[in-house]
Amino acid sequence: MDQAWRSLALLIFFDFLVEAIGHILYFLKISNHFLWPIFILIEFTLLARIYKSEFKKMAVSRFIPIVTLLFIAYVIADWLMAPNDDLSALPHFTEGVLILLLVLCYYYKNLSSFIETQLERQPMFWLSTGLFIYFSANSVIFIFSNYIQMLSLNFFNLIWFTHSIFNILLYIFYTLTVCLIPKKLNYNI
Repeated sequence: MDQAWRSLALLIFFDFLVEAIGHILYFLKISNHFLWPIFILIEFTLLARIYKSEFKKMAVSRFIPIVTLLFIAYVIADWLMAPNDDLSALPHFTEGVLILLLVLCYYYKNLSSFIETQLERQPMFWLSTGLFIYFSANSVIFIFSNYIQMLSLNFFNLIWFTHSIFNILLYIFYTLTVCLIPKKLNYNI
């Protein structure tokens, strides 16, 4: 699991970097849309690595690299086919569905085996719970964002404010996860 926690640290750092660059570009009135396909690819790849490490003894772990490569190809194709400066919501939605499937596999693993008796002390439980809340809500936001933008700009801004709240919740769950990672990793499962 040590590699998984390094992947999480990279994800948090990269997330911070993309958010900072995105805000700087926004204030300079330069489109930051080109960042999001890159962010989606790296976020999904790092989260997939974390879950592959968690599922190392399960059959699903063999499919994670294949799904990751297919997802990367899909996002790149979508990015290349999109009109200039257009932000496609489908890669966000697809990422959300794939991450939710990984989270549900994690919950299934823990509920079917009862290996972990104190889930509240397990970093993966908190990471999975944060991802479940974030991607459950934001998958709906991403899939309907273009439609909502056509209806009302005020409502669209309110929806993205809601997205920001879910982002904050995700960071809280990342913090819980990091705080629960044992100082000396000792996973003899």
